[in-house]
Amino acid sequence: MPLLAGRLRLPGLFEGAGAGLTPSQMLCALLVGQAEKGRMTAGELARELAMSGPSTTALVDRLVKADLLARARGKDRRVVWVSLTERGVQTVERLRGGLRERIAHVLESMDAPARRALVDALGQVSAFADQVTMQQPRPA
Repeated sequence: MPLLAGRLRLPGLFEGAGAGLTPSQMLCALLVGQAEKGRMTAGELARELAMSGPSTTALVDRLVKADLLARARGKDRRVVWVSLTERGVQTVERLRGGLRERIAHVLESMDAPARRALVDALGQVSAFADQVTMQQPRPA
């Protein structure tokens, strides 16, 4: 997977869209951005990132300091909601736009049989990822 990400030049895409953010920080912002109602609890975020609570808190702290994420207490004061700020929304949109452009460019350069083969392969990778995720215990 790291080799594939390198070949796709995803780190460079993160740098361009993320204003100096690490891939982990961008993944965190992307997860929050696609969450239902545009927010998620810190605990949900930790589970999705497969990180400990303290590590997730440190990651969120850095993104709050960079004005990409905001925290809010729920009605139950023990619940902490995390959402994107306006700057965070813009950063995530730039990242997604860059990904769309890069993918479109590659797909346009492929002939129809190669595109079909890629779609089939990606479907198999997706099914494999689903199986691995379902079999892997989630951290508590």
